[in-house]
Amino acid sequence: MNTRYLYIMGSNSGVGKSTVCLGILAQLLAQSYSPQQLAYIKPTTQCTEKQAVATFCAEQGIPFIDIGGLIFKKGYTRDFIDGLTPSSNELLASILQTITTIGAGKAVVLIDGIGSPSVGSVVGASNTDIAALLPCQIIFVGKSGIGAAIDDTVLNVSLIQSKHQQNVGLIYNKIPPFELPTMQHYVSKRIVELLPNTTPLGFIAHHEVSFSQASSETIAAWFSGYVNLTNWFSE
Repeated sequence: MNTRYLYIMGSNSGVGKSTVCLGILAQLLAQSYSPQQLAYIKPTTQCTEKQAVATFCAEQGIPFIDIGGLIFKKGYTRDFIDGLTPSSNELLASILQTITTIGAGKAVVLIDGIGSPSVGSVVGASNTDIAALLPCQIIFVGKSGIGAAIDDTVLNVSLIQSKHQQNVGLIYNKIPPFELPTMQHYVSKRIVELLPNTTPLGFIAHHEVSFSQASSETIAAWFSGYVNLTNWFSE
């Protein structure tokens, strides 16, 4: 079985990458993937608190690693620059080993990135550095707005595409509901002019709903109301 890796990057921490991962996993389950055909991993992190996506994986029986081997604790950057940590090559090798190990025999592995595409650059193990070494597709989760969202997407996706030449999928999250139609129209129109090798996949309204008690089917239906990966992910 050829494992497919899907790397989720975002504008910044808190933009909703983990929620997007949760929605995608629920969609895949609804499309008749079994839990054992899927895997979720967050290979690098700053936050060690349990996220809803990890709880979902545990409940559904999806193999997961929600806290990978590289944790950016306070002082880690200084230690790296002082030569007190593993080298960039050693960090990347360890991260890739963890990803490919959990991905062995799986159909789809979701990789939940840390912060923006450049986070980790100081130690040579950014999201873009990791993705460049994997046969993966990338989704960028962008912020709300029109001008701000477009400017931010151009900045971040340009960095991604400097090392990764495949089409990048775009999902915009946490959009005030009354702004959703306008943002969808203008961002979809302009972003593909500025970044031709991208595909807008969906625009998600801001919600206050907790997924803690929601079924996988309910989450899949909610996510599918905003995001359609079918054509893009089958390419």
